[in-house]
Amino acid sequence: MTSPDIPSDRSLLAMVANDKENRTIGFSVEKPTVNLERYDTHAYVMTLPKEFRHFLAGGIAGMTAKSLVAPVDRIKILYQVSSQKFHLLDVPRIALKILRNEGVAGLWKGNTATMIRVFPYSGIQFMVFDRCKTWFLKKHAAEDELRTANGMPKRGWGLTPFESLVSGSVAGICSVLLTYPLDMARTQLAVLKNKKNQKNLGLVGIFSKNYNERGFRGLYRGITPTICGILPYAGIAFTLNEQSKQYIQNMTGREVTTIEKMQCGALSGLFAQTSTYPLEVTRRRIQTIGIADGKDTVVGILGLGHANQNKGGGETSMIFVMRQVYKEQGIGGLFKGVSLNWMKGPIAFSISFTTFDYVQGLISTDSEKITRAYAVSR
Repeated sequence: MTSPDIPSDRSLLAMVANDKENRTIGFSVEKPTVNLERYDTHAYVMTLPKEFRHFLAGGIAGMTAKSLVAPVDRIKILYQVSSQKFHLLDVPRIALKILRNEGVAGLWKGNTATMIRVFPYSGIQFMVFDRCKTWFLKKHAAEDELRTANGMPKRGWGLTPFESLVSGSVAGICSVLLTYPLDMARTQLAVLKNKKNQKNLGLVGIFSKNYNERGFRGLYRGITPTICGILPYAGIAFTLNEQSKQYIQNMTGREVTTIEKMQCGALSGLFAQTSTYPLEVTRRRIQTIGIADGKDTVVGILGLGHANQNKGGGETSMIFVMRQVYKEQGIGGLFKGVSLNWMKGPIAFSISFTTFDYVQGLISTDSEKITRAYAVSR
């Protein structure tokens, strides 16, 4: 005899059938808790200001790209701050030496500072650029309404190259000024040895050391070549990326594919990094004066070269350091390690720009998507 509290097999089958029928004819069925949480989180993000959502997308994009190329970046920095000649074929040997001496974590030495820096850096950069871009597009939309009302044709497509350059340069300078101390700390951590079974100097220790030795100015040592470099660097990168995507959209009349976005990002990064590379070498040299030639650094792993940076009483001016590098190694010294940038730069930029576009698409409202598509539709 079947207990009244426990349904029979036939009753269970009937319940399942009724549930399926209810789903078919539109009765509401409770969603799984996981999906509800996901939708609630997405709905909450969508209520945030547009600028903050762009900041979030940019931060995620920057962290993703930088994490993937961090080992190459560390080796490049070691060469930049030393007098050792660079040979691309030596890079695997240097990587193996770091692995033996410091372990796998050694290849990502300083990456914590990079992650802390790159999230606000990339977030601010993409947020400011998109804000400038939106301002220009709205201005063009208003102009086109007047032109249409007067029987004149619309002006054309998207941002002009000059507007892209201005937007990129403004974005670059804002992000650098707000996050520069973290960039300097990352560079110094990349040069220092990661001692096993010993207490290593961390991010807070680096900040304290620079502040105690030079005050507030010590946290911004090397800012001059950084500003001189970021203006053309960010301007060129964003201009080429934006104009390339607009060109593809205008020619094909469709959205740019993921592969095309990666190609646009790769090419823009390649040109931007190469054109401003001497200023990057100069910045790294200035940031590590008094550190790169110390006994606690890993620069000696490269070979017989050294970073004799104390000539001139620790002079840190941009022109002095560039002259010193040129005197030591010629014009090649100012481009030392640029071939590594040709390998990792396009990869990093393509990942960064593509990730930003993808995340931005996930957290954009319909009206924002229409605004971005304005350049194509007209």
